[in-house]
Amino acid sequence: MIGKWLIRARYWIAVGLLIGCGAAEEESLGERLERYQREVAEDPSDSEAHYELGRVYYEQTRYAQALQFFRRARTLDSAHVGAQIGIGKVLLVRGELTGAQEAYLDAAMLCDDCAESQRGLGAVYLRQRQYSDARQSYEQALATEPDHAPSHYNLGVAHSQQSAYREAAVAMERAIEFDPDYVLAYASLGDIYCQRLGRCSDAAALLQRALERLPEQSGLRTGLGQAQLRLGRDEEAAYNFAAVIAADTTVVAAYNGLGIAHTRLGRYDQAVDVLRRAMHVDLLYPEVHYNLAQAYNKQGKERESQVAMNAFARIDAYGDEIRRWNTILAGNPQDAMARFEMGRIYARLGVHGAAAEEFQRALRVNPAYAPAWQGLGNAYARLKRIDEAIVAYRKALAQDDGYALAWYNLGNAQMVRGDFAAARKAFAAALERQVGYADAHHALGGVELRAGAPAAALEHFRAALEADPNYARSHYGLAMAYRDLGDSLRAVKALDTFEKMQGEGPTK
Repeated sequence: MIGKWLIRARYWIAVGLLIGCGAAEEESLGERLERYQREVAEDPSDSEAHYELGRVYYEQTRYAQALQFFRRARTLDSAHVGAQIGIGKVLLVRGELTGAQEAYLDAAMLCDDCAESQRGLGAVYLRQRQYSDARQSYEQALATEPDHAPSHYNLGVAHSQQSAYREAAVAMERAIEFDPDYVLAYASLGDIYCQRLGRCSDAAALLQRALERLPEQSGLRTGLGQAQLRLGRDEEAAYNFAAVIAADTTVVAAYNGLGIAHTRLGRYDQAVDVLRRAMHVDLLYPEVHYNLAQAYNKQGKERESQVAMNAFARIDAYGDEIRRWNTILAGNPQDAMARFEMGRIYARLGVHGAAAEEFQRALRVNPAYAPAWQGLGNAYARLKRIDEAIVAYRKALAQDDGYALAWYNLGNAQMVRGDFAAARKAFAAALERQVGYADAHHALGGVELRAGAPAAALEHFRAALEADPNYARSHYGLAMAYRDLGDSLRAVKALDTFEKMQGEGPTK
């Protein structure tokens, strides 16, 4: 499928250069760690030693420790710009965008011509989709450091997100001018040339030259194959995609492109085989399912084609978000927010094992990320790993005691385990944190019914319906409560209402 689904620009936010270079090359990371730990121990008032230790921890992806030492350096020296930028960088990778923005703004106040603070703000604004603000920040950074290639690149990202593709191309070209080995800039510029400006021949020539310089870069060869597909050079495209897969079996775009090329060349069995392999690499790549449907159709396998097309429709409903978060992860695999959002997408599609893995990755970066603990609890619950789900919900609540949804889901997990007393406490806690919480009222009604207290159950079901009149299950709950109270007339009426609401379509 060319045009709408294969040709998708993949622009990554280059955020890896917001803190300066490390120590001299002859000193290893471990040696630096030992040196700065010793300096901090010898002089606890040494702000620079705290800052340098924070940098080492950041390079080790030990973000909690990095944040601790950056903050300590800032406390010791309120004018320490580097420490403030370090705080922003850690918060950005942890997905705490508001805090990151505040940290970078504080750094900018301390040093109004510091390019690093502006680059940090630009990265936050890109994540928040505030593209005009991002452009302004990168332009301000470039006014101070005009030869900083990632700033030109990210300026191009901001332009492209506002459909200013000519300006984006100029910015990407400048990035390559200042860094001839800048792989992301080549790949993105090739996308812009071919997909947005109709210059596929220029894109192919650019990427071919880049490959001569950087022959091991699979992203460049994949981009070249995609440009060749657009130009109708299917055999050349197939060769390049196959070469990428031979070197790196994880590049799903190469499998997808090779499947398209095989289909165009009449090699339908090979197309099906490679596209099915692609699904094992990345189940959430919508184009793979679409192109597999086309290949099956060419084979005359209508049922298989329809199954693949149905999968495409389900996944592509989240297609823009999948591409957005995946491209951020391509630029920074440690990004906690992107991992969390991918986990949520997997969960919505019912792929709970993969959802759990993504939430776990987010939590390795940011153990204080309460929504990720809540999501992990839900994934475990769906996988029938109830004890682990309860632990995850409790960890979410340890970070945010006011998290009503986590209290509610903790109660559900306790119900599955048969601990109704604990479930009652959890549901009641959810109601304390969120007055009128229909789900919690309904759940408490269920607990009271099991406890043989239909009058108390009745009050909760009524409260659920007062909060949400479309809550069909609470009408069923009312019917059960009235039945247990011996009021058969009202029980029949409530059950009739429930059945009518069920017949009208999806309800709670």
